[in-house]
Amino acid sequence: MSEHRAFPKSVQAGIPRLGPKPDGWTTYALGDLLEVVERPVRLDAEKHYQLVTAKRNRGGIVERGRLRGRSIKTKTQFLTKSGDFLISRRQIAHGACGIVPSSLDNAVVSNEYATLQPTDRLNIDFLKHLTNTIYFQQTCFHSSIGVHVEKLVFNLEHWMTWQFHLPPLPGQRRIAAILDEWDKAIAIAEKLVDTRARRKNWLSRQIFRLSGDQTSGGDIQEVKISDIAEVIRGVGYDPTIDKSPEGGVRILTAGNVQQRRITLQGDSTYVIEDIVPQRLLTQQDDFIVCMSNGSKHLVGKAGRCLNTPSEKMAAGAFCATVRPKHSQSVRLLDQMFQSQRYAELLHLALAGSAIGNLAPSQLEDFLFFFTDSEKSIEELELIDRDLDQSTLLAELLSSQKRGLMQKLLSGDLPVPESIDRLLPGGQDVDDALEAEDQSAEATG
Repeated sequence: MSEHRAFPKSVQAGIPRLGPKPDGWTTYALGDLLEVVERPVRLDAEKHYQLVTAKRNRGGIVERGRLRGRSIKTKTQFLTKSGDFLISRRQIAHGACGIVPSSLDNAVVSNEYATLQPTDRLNIDFLKHLTNTIYFQQTCFHSSIGVHVEKLVFNLEHWMTWQFHLPPLPGQRRIAAILDEWDKAIAIAEKLVDTRARRKNWLSRQIFRLSGDQTSGGDIQEVKISDIAEVIRGVGYDPTIDKSPEGGVRILTAGNVQQRRITLQGDSTYVIEDIVPQRLLTQQDDFIVCMSNGSKHLVGKAGRCLNTPSEKMAAGAFCATVRPKHSQSVRLLDQMFQSQRYAELLHLALAGSAIGNLAPSQLEDFLFFFTDSEKSIEELELIDRDLDQSTLLAELLSSQKRGLMQKLLSGDLPVPESIDRLLPGGQDVDDALEAEDQSAEATG
């Protein structure tokens, strides 16, 4: 949880404010759009039942395992069907809801879930996208009761009173079809990211071996980080007297390390220049490594400063600068920090420690076994570039979808009838365009 945020990112706690109603749309209470469905199940002690759960952040309905009836602790269970809309009464404030997929038809849920079906005024695919709007999420939070965000209980009856603007059913289907196409593109981009990441991991394991066993093939070389780089602990400062309100030296933290690189986005702390020795100032091709953190998984996180810094900056007290001794070592270090061997060494160094803390001497002693191949490093870098492009594409598509969804679901962007070609069994696009032209002529 961010120190600047009262709630987790999964929660939208703002006051729900319904915008103006678009022309041709109708305002409904949720109680007019959804109806509660209950299908009680008498558990058979010997029969196996499929259990499901709703993931936070509108991550959908997923399986939770199969159990015999006698092993299910909560005996009050209800049958769910494909196309049901499930809400977790205790997690909906975190976005735990979704539509039951066909693969989980006839699964069972306890009375901790509300099962709903859309009425003839609401298209189920439109509802799937509607749940991603901030307004929808805010209505869920403000229909939940409790004194702690992790212990809220959903008041379904109150939630059913919130109002929403909806287009007619044909418009709902068109909007859902457009957003579904974006989801397909995002899924393809994310699959490409996953494929390239797995290829990168495989090749990295071939180059950076987990042991120096010569029988594994190739000419195995050994190198410690101290052989090719200097580890410099970050700047310690007194926040009561050393902070500089009007610039100075920017202090880099683990938050500045993103996707293997140094980023300057977000809030920053500056200290007066006098307390920062010259050798601690970050240089091009330095690596900033998180050395200590309450979250152990962040310890060892490393990022490279690709360009000459545009301002004076230095690693903070909980980080270290790893400075290559030779320009030829930069690319090797970059790949070493991404290798499975590095992850293994971190795990061993931090084992048994309640708080993640890595000493500079430990990092310096990290020993790597690798095949000395310039071509292999070049291939890893090529995959990195492809992986960065694929990741950027997936992020761009997701950003576009968020903007498009906002405009479509608020009625700011009218949807032409020609989009019907995307619908199953929809009319031919030429017929749709002709119908639009005729409509335009009739209305002037």
